[in-house]
Amino acid sequence: MNNTLLLTKTDSNAVLDLQDLKGWYEYEPSYDGVITHINSAGAKLFGFASPDDLIGKKVNELYAHPFDHEKTLSMLFRDGEVNEFYTLMRTKSGKLFYIKQSSSVVTEGLYKCPLKVKSEFLPIQTLNSV
Repeated sequence: MNNTLLLTKTDSNAVLDLQDLKGWYEYEPSYDGVITHINSAGAKLFGFASPDDLIGKKVNELYAHPFDHEKTLSMLFRDGEVNEFYTLMRTKSGKLFYIKQSSSVVTEGLYKCPLKVKSEFLPIQTLNSV
C-alpha cells in the first residue's frame, strides 16, 4: 500500500528534518489506542521532552492522516502484524515526516485476547521541498 501526499510551498516548511534522528523507536498503545509506553528516542522524534508527555495520548493524534491509523489497525487485525508499512506522521508542533513501521498484536491467555499493539518504527528521510 502506498501513501501519497501532495505538498504546497507553505506545507513544505512544516516538514521535519530527520538528519540527527536515526535508529529504532518503540511504543506500546493499549488496545483502545492510548499510548502506555514510549521510549525516550520516540518521544524526541515526536517533539516531546520526555516519554511521560506522550503517555495517555491517543496514537491516532500522531498520524498526519487518521485514516492511515485505521489502515494499520485493519492490517493488524487481519494478519496479526504489519511489516514495513510507510506512514506519514506529525510531531507535536505539526511537522511532517515518514516512518517505516512494523507492528504486532500482543495477546494473552488461552483465547489469545488482544491486550495491546507493540510497534517499532524507523524515521525515513523527509519529503523534499516543493
